[in-house]
Amino acid sequence: MNRWEIVRQLYPTKLELTEPETRHLLYTTTESFAANIKGERILFAKFGNKAIYSQGVGHKWKYEDDREIVEESHFKASFVDHGLVNKLDYHTGTGEFQGKEIKYDKRNHHWTYLNNHPVNFHTPSERNTPAEEEDTVQVEELLETTEKTIVAATQKLSLR
Repeated sequence: MNRWEIVRQLYPTKLELTEPETRHLLYTTTESFAANIKGERILFAKFGNKAIYSQGVGHKWKYEDDREIVEESHFKASFVDHGLVNKLDYHTGTGEFQGKEIKYDKRNHHWTYLNNHPVNFHTPSERNTPAEEEDTVQVEELLETTEKTIVAATQKLSLR
């Protein structure tokens, strides 16, 4: 049983979120509810397989299991190709690519333009297979080693 399922069982009385609370959710969360805990309204949401919570609008989201703040890098990482999106809004799942507005399809885990056409972040010639990526890494390492060897040899020759 993952942490989200445990949290759902801990709070059997689940309240619906208000509109401002709904806007406070991260776009990539998949389920949510509010609970009244000792007179305080706490928001809970499923983020991946984890449970996160917030003390309400204007408060940060924290992981329920360790109370650590959900860092911005974790929000970004929940969006495929997040590094290629400009003006990424974690709450609405929107951003820009090459000056055009795009929206994240969290059901299919990809970006689409507002006309629902998928965003192609890479031209076919820019895409590398995993084998090509590995070759590139090996070539870069070889070049770096060769450069160091040449520098060392040049220094030895200049000392003679």
